[in-house]
Amino acid sequence: MNEALDTSLNMMFPPAAFYLHAAPILALLVGGLVALMAGVFRGNPDRPNMVSYQIGFISCFPSVIVPLILLSAPGSFGMSVTQPPAWLGSGFLGDQITQFTFLIVGLGTMFTLFMAEISNAGRQLLRPELVCLLMFASAGIMIMASAGEFMAFFTGLELMSVSLYVLVGYQRFDMRGLEAAVKYFLMGATASAIILMGMALIYLNIGSLRWSDLSSLNISLSNPFGVIGLLMFIVGLSFKLGVAPFHTWGPDVYQGAHSTLTGYMSTLVKVGIVMVVLRILGNGFSGAEGGAWLAKVFWVLATLSILVGSVFGLVHNSVKRMLAYSSIANAGYFCLAFATLALSPTSPEARQAVLAYTAIYTILNLGTFAILAWLEDSSREDLLKEELAGLGKRAPFAALCLTVFILGLAGIPPAAGFFGKFMLINSAVSVGLVGLAIVMVVLSCISLFYYLSILVEIWLKPATRSSVNPQDNEDARDVRVLVGIVAAASLVIGVVGPRWVASINTTFARELRSSSGEVKTGQAAPGVNAPVQQDM
Repeated sequence: MNEALDTSLNMMFPPAAFYLHAAPILALLVGGLVALMAGVFRGNPDRPNMVSYQIGFISCFPSVIVPLILLSAPGSFGMSVTQPPAWLGSGFLGDQITQFTFLIVGLGTMFTLFMAEISNAGRQLLRPELVCLLMFASAGIMIMASAGEFMAFFTGLELMSVSLYVLVGYQRFDMRGLEAAVKYFLMGATASAIILMGMALIYLNIGSLRWSDLSSLNISLSNPFGVIGLLMFIVGLSFKLGVAPFHTWGPDVYQGAHSTLTGYMSTLVKVGIVMVVLRILGNGFSGAEGGAWLAKVFWVLATLSILVGSVFGLVHNSVKRMLAYSSIANAGYFCLAFATLALSPTSPEARQAVLAYTAIYTILNLGTFAILAWLEDSSREDLLKEELAGLGKRAPFAALCLTVFILGLAGIPPAAGFFGKFMLINSAVSVGLVGLAIVMVVLSCISLFYYLSILVEIWLKPATRSSVNPQDNEDARDVRVLVGIVAAASLVIGVVGPRWVASINTTFARELRSSSGEVKTGQAAPGVNAPVQQDM
């Protein structure tokens, strides 16, 4: 009785180490509320509010500082390399994967806020409610990535999704943005309902909400409800990730939202979903048949996504829509790693490839949409490919940075994207998915056409009357510095990043309970060679 009471108290009132590990989430939630209240008492609510912006920007610092401290000193502050802690009944996992995600989300949120502040169009949107929604969306992504069970995950998913629905239609006088927001809301709500139903069916089969207990789920034709539940959960996550054939909302939403917000949605949302799938697949499933079945599902999703993203991007002139299909293709590359993990849950190569490609893709996409936001300041939103003609002569620095980002997305060395895709292919080949690796390489060659067509417009076509002509003012100088740093980082991370990611401990924090309900320590989940630790 006393032990059960102590366990309940530990779940309700975790120790001080929990608050350090969860400081990024708490800072974003509190910062978002304070930024919203600052708009009530300071300034005109219909005009940009720099006080709210400063509060939001400062609130992101714990998301960068705390993960750096914990990743550089993994044996400190209550986090052990071999036994990472879990709190709130596995609702929060304090492992290095969590801190790695916090670091990416924190830097991405700071970049988005700063880019909005130094661009003319973005500054007009920088009102207290936008800062608050952005903080809440980032907090939701962090909650998802650090969750070790379904309820905490779904809480973070809905916090992120509801915030993004409003952000997409934030320009309320732009009919295209409102149309995109309605489509995003309808598709997102449908995906959430599918995920919820899948969670219910899985719980019906295993009687637990913990992801560590998914290893006991029987994935075979003899257990149809278990198969349907897991399949529905994967389909719902595929909607959120933008995987074909569940991608139809992507191009419209990318085109309708402001470029600064589009960069945020196209990267950080994927970060959260990818980490969720990484954790689930990393626990393994009972029997070899379950893993093989899941690998086939991801095999199909990867092929469809890369095919759709590579082919449909050829028929569009809108740069945003082309990047939307590029995002769909990149979702297929993540599915390649998921298929690898389904066959080999403990594969360090697959886990490291997912982490490396997540960081690389985030940097490349944020940099690309930052340049688009910069160019749209002097032209109009939703630039056409032909409007980039002559950019190499009119704005050589912007053209050079955009070239680096596009080459990275295309996977051409020495840009960072090449090394990320190489790690994905290497991990797939290591477990025997040679055919899928070949499909990925062949279909990637198709997407080179529309990537390189943008570079042809930039460097080989002469400027026309409709060509974009970036203004040279103080804001443009700030943008050049920011984009230049990101472009340099993409080159450096492409060479150094994979080695650093290889040093990250990919052991998952988890809890397992015996049939008597007691927490067991020092045991590993089936198919996982990592130890287990109880609530601290």
